[in-house]
Amino acid sequence: MNKEENIQPLALPEETYEGDYIIASYFFRSTKDADIYEKAKSFAIGQTLGTWLPVPGITNEMRKKYGGRITAIYDIPPAELTGDVPEETAHIIQIAFPDENFGAQFPMLFTTLLGNDVSTSAQVKLIDLKFSKKFLSHFKGPRYGIDRLYKYFGIQKRPIVLNMIKPCLGYTPGEGAMIFKEIASGGIDLIKDDELFADTSYGPLVERVKSYTKAAREVEKETGHLARYCVNITDRQDKMIEHAHRAVDAGAGALLVNFVATGLGALQALAEDPAITVPLVAHYASVGAMSESPYTGISTPLMLGKLARIAGADVCMFSSPYSTYPFLKRRYFQIADAQRLPLYDVLPTMPLIGGGITPNSARRITVDLGSEIMLAVGGAILGHPMGPAHGAKAIMQTVKALADGTDIDELAKQKGNEALRIALDKWK
Repeated sequence: MNKEENIQPLALPEETYEGDYIIASYFFRSTKDADIYEKAKSFAIGQTLGTWLPVPGITNEMRKKYGGRITAIYDIPPAELTGDVPEETAHIIQIAFPDENFGAQFPMLFTTLLGNDVSTSAQVKLIDLKFSKKFLSHFKGPRYGIDRLYKYFGIQKRPIVLNMIKPCLGYTPGEGAMIFKEIASGGIDLIKDDELFADTSYGPLVERVKSYTKAAREVEKETGHLARYCVNITDRQDKMIEHAHRAVDAGAGALLVNFVATGLGALQALAEDPAITVPLVAHYASVGAMSESPYTGISTPLMLGKLARIAGADVCMFSSPYSTYPFLKRRYFQIADAQRLPLYDVLPTMPLIGGGITPNSARRITVDLGSEIMLAVGGAILGHPMGPAHGAKAIMQTVKALADGTDIDELAKQKGNEALRIALDKWK
């Protein structure tokens, strides 16, 4: 065996954690008789510079500089004796990928982390990534961050309320503007298109922006409150950037992107475009196809938390654990943490929680996550027995009371607060 064949794709954590590497943590399920060590080495090599057979031209220098390296394999449970190993085994595998293998972009990152050559890849779930400070310095991240979002909306720190227009689609800009106006009259902060409604023949995007912002100005003239419109620009990347420019020019207050469907690279392109000056709201539609399997795909705290934030989402939506969707409560906490905890110089993303939001669940979510969040409220506004304007008023009373410590049950008993009382009683 010559010297070139001796270097193995291995490293201790101390060598890689503080270096210029992306540390990927995977969950891998296997069997008792499988050689996990060899499988992990094959994966590390196959996802970087190798293949299932040795090929000429690979040098030790290449292995050191560009090769993937196993930093840890943790067995679950951590058995030490052969008799303690179950027939089906589970493992956390950590692999270090050199930063130099990627530019400041997501498509090649995903190609490396989640599959390349079928002969060397493995059925794994990517559960976390540790980035180097140097790598993250190439990304601009959110344009606003949480503090600037409050300045943008001109409000004190409390839960910001977003409503999505219903029906989801099928109406003209004029018809939508009538719905928008009624919701806005209740004091809502931000009103968005449903994620299913982007640029259509019967509801062209720019016409919607013009009609809805006109309605917003009319309400502002009557009440002094300006509700901003968040328009859905989701499309293929070239058209989406064109939509974004035209929407901003027409007066849109924010832009909605179904970023899981468009890709993180498309979100990054929007966030780094100097002509796009309004907040980017990232919707999580279709993430379940990537995340729900325990054994393959990508974890929600990583996709909706860290990666959405690095890509530039000012706001990113995820599920409430108090809805009918069976979402683990600890995942909801982990996503919010990944969006807001310090991450070198990357600004925080504001958590946007959706799914059955009512005054009662808003109270629980605010206790969980604090007041610096956004709540996506649909049915509790549009389906309020007294009408959307009163539904909007009830949720706005709720979030203001929650921020200043007022008991919403006591507030609902006061004269003139019937809409809040009805909402609390109807959606317990």
